Amino acid sequence: MSINSAPVQRGPGRPRDEVRRARILDTAADLAAQDPRLVTMERIASQAHVSRTTLYKWWTAAHELLIDALQERTHWSLDHAEGSAIERLTAQLEDLVRIMTDPSTEGALRAVASGAATDPEIRRRFHEHWLAPRREVARQIITAGIGAGELRSELDVEAAIDAVFSPVYERAFYTGAPLDDGFVRSVMCIVAPGLVAAP
Repeated sequence: MSINSAPVQRGPGRPRDEVRRARILDTAADLAAQDPRLVTMERIASQAHVSRTTLYKWWTAAHELLIDALQERTHWSLDHAEGSAIERLTAQLEDLVRIMTDPSTEGALRAVASGAATDPEIRRRFHEHWLAPRREVARQIITAGIGAGELRSELDVEAAIDAVFSPVYERAFYTGAPLDDGFVRSVMCIVAPGLVAAP
């Protein structure tokens, strides 16, 4: 190439690092969907066609990468601004069931949750980046419902959150019982009467 050649001008589009990062996250989630045991930094680097140095520039371990992949694929599930408090909690519960049963997210979530059971650092990050944001959305919904007089003023907010969402995690990670819309309706039929303010 001539030393006088003009520099190559990049066309419009996503920055190179952003494209590469998205490819890495997709690779990690896809591997987890096949088998969570496949999710290693070495395998991710190989299948995403990047160096391990590139991976370690952004993440220190595979579980961090999987948590980011989950956030990338499920950010839509944190937006529940319409409807009554019960309707919004139901929508949040439906979204959690959808995530738990979608092959593109279920494997990654199961892998991280499994690691969190035995590793304090994974547990901390799982809580900080997955559980806490979802609990905060539910907390805001319930608090607003109490303020509007829709929900009981004496509610224990944290216990209410546990009552709504814990059954999903129990079925997904322990019993293996079906997760579907019928299950969501059953949970809310049982829980909602204990949340709603008396007329």
